[in-house]
Amino acid sequence: MKRWKLLLGLLALGLSACVPVFVERGPTYSVTEIEWLTPDASERWTYFYGDPQQVFMNDEVLNLEPAPDYANVWAFPGALWVNGQPNLREVLPPLRLPAHTLQALPSFKYVVETKVDLRGVWVYDHRWYKLSGPVKAGERVTAEGIVQTPQLEGLTIEESRVIVDEALKRNPARPVVLYQLADPVYPDYRFSPPPVEYQKVSLAVQYGVDKEFILGNTNPYTPWKLLASGPYSAYADSSPYAALAVSQDYFANAVWPLATSRRVPKPVPPAIDFRTESVAAFFWGTKPTGGYTIKVRDVRMNGSVLQVFLDLLTPPPGSLTTQSITSPYVLIKVGAKPSKVEFYDQNNQLIQQADAK
Repeated sequence: MKRWKLLLGLLALGLSACVPVFVERGPTYSVTEIEWLTPDASERWTYFYGDPQQVFMNDEVLNLEPAPDYANVWAFPGALWVNGQPNLREVLPPLRLPAHTLQALPSFKYVVETKVDLRGVWVYDHRWYKLSGPVKAGERVTAEGIVQTPQLEGLTIEESRVIVDEALKRNPARPVVLYQLADPVYPDYRFSPPPVEYQKVSLAVQYGVDKEFILGNTNPYTPWKLLASGPYSAYADSSPYAALAVSQDYFANAVWPLATSRRVPKPVPPAIDFRTESVAAFFWGTKPTGGYTIKVRDVRMNGSVLQVFLDLLTPPPGSLTTQSITSPYVLIKVGAKPSKVEFYDQNNQLIQQADAK
């Protein structure tokens, strides 16, 4: 009898081990904090996402609630409201801007100098222009600017639009320079219970751009040489493709064969000193006929980003062309070691980019 009781007990214990145990999850939230540095004040705009709840900032209670039905110019899509407002806004003492931009005369190019690492720089002068991608502290960047609305790293297009519109509204009569900093100005994390994710986006805003006479070459020449070009490559996709080789292995095994694999006999890769040089490649994509031509118009270094400006020429209507599929390409050698390459068309529109490999 005792043996049967023992067996029944072991069976019940085994069955209980198979029953799933459900643990109720408490409310969670995440935070996106926008740090503003302006000449007049420093500000923090904090947005909360997730479950409605109460959180604490020091001794202050923050009621996180679903957004109301009506729109607000400071609201981020999907964010909770804080104590009846679209965000938590704090005003702090002003700090000196960590970067400065001026316009050089007589070239009218923009010159950016920074004391901190930057993720990007844009200027608004009747329209938005991107002046630079990442810039290291202490670097000096000279650029004419490429037409581009700011897309702030860490934010969606809709969230970036809210921030960009606010920057313009504060001083609409003067040019505006927008810097995205690589590191936060205020690294503290202030909420309890802690969020599951805490993201900081740090910005500095300069109102007005001074003009100064700067003699000499404000945009140092970037030496470059055409390595190869033509209508026939092994690239078989219809969309443009870019590559930036900063190593012999990547160039010899991934870039050079793509440009030359249709040639017989196969040419050997040219000698490149990858200690100081790099190779940028652009493949336009497949075309239905011949007559499509790529010309290199200009090559510049913008901080650590190589910018290549192309003229993409199509055959005139009614012209005699080769009636076969082509795949135009161009390879250039540059005397620099960029971290990224950007290719622009004749309208200065970004068409393709690639990180260094």
